[in-house]
Amino acid sequence: MSCAGRLPIFVLFAGAFFPENPATALLGIYLLGIVLAILSALLIGKFVKDDDLPFVMELPPYRMPTAKAIWRHTWEKGRQYLEKMATTILIFSVAIWFLGYFPRHEGETAAYQQEHSFIGTIGKAIEPAMEPLGFNWKMDVGLLAGVGAKELVISTMGVMYAQDGEEYEGMGDEDDTQLQAALKATVPTAAALAFMVFVLLYFPCIATFVAIKNETGSWWWAILLCLYTILVAWLCAFAAFRIGLLLWPGA
Repeated sequence: MSCAGRLPIFVLFAGAFFPENPATALLGIYLLGIVLAILSALLIGKFVKDDDLPFVMELPPYRMPTAKAIWRHTWEKGRQYLEKMATTILIFSVAIWFLGYFPRHEGETAAYQQEHSFIGTIGKAIEPAMEPLGFNWKMDVGLLAGVGAKELVISTMGVMYAQDGEEYEGMGDEDDTQLQAALKATVPTAAALAFMVFVLLYFPCIATFVAIKNETGSWWWAILLCLYTILVAWLCAFAAFRIGLLLWPGA
């Protein structure tokens, strides 16, 4: 099931690659997640047996919201996100900066420094596994950053495509950002569709990983479910890429 952190990624890609039907693209992505969630529940239910317990949920009384209740819930959600920014997102942002800044290659261009940095080396290392999906190493780096928090995917890709964005700015639609212009110029439409599918389904994030462990009481279940989501994401993204090549052979 998609989280709020994934929505900006979907909006970015839907607006860039499916400008005529962005809402339809978003709806399709969310429906895919719902269908696969149901299928996954049915599959896992065949292997995980538990005693059937009666499900009783008491519905609370419905009242008109008060200003105090709205403020309290808004503050709680805002505080939770600020705590996430000050911990997980900050730590991973510093790590991504460090990996992209070192080792230094004095006298070389920014693009050369980026490609031959630690993060460029990591992206190149996993590129063969993701190449069947149509991804390049910069997209792979964005996916790796999303392991910490999905909010990091766009910011990381923005850094990766910064040089490309300046080169291709103005070549796309008027409303395109630099990142959208660079993506449209360097990424096939089929690969963009596969990327959206992969982002929807792969490893949720560190916080969710820990939550799964706490709910199941076992690191084994958390690791197994994360491996399962990565496998499902790869297979579905591969299928989406192949279908996309048939629908947009020259795009």
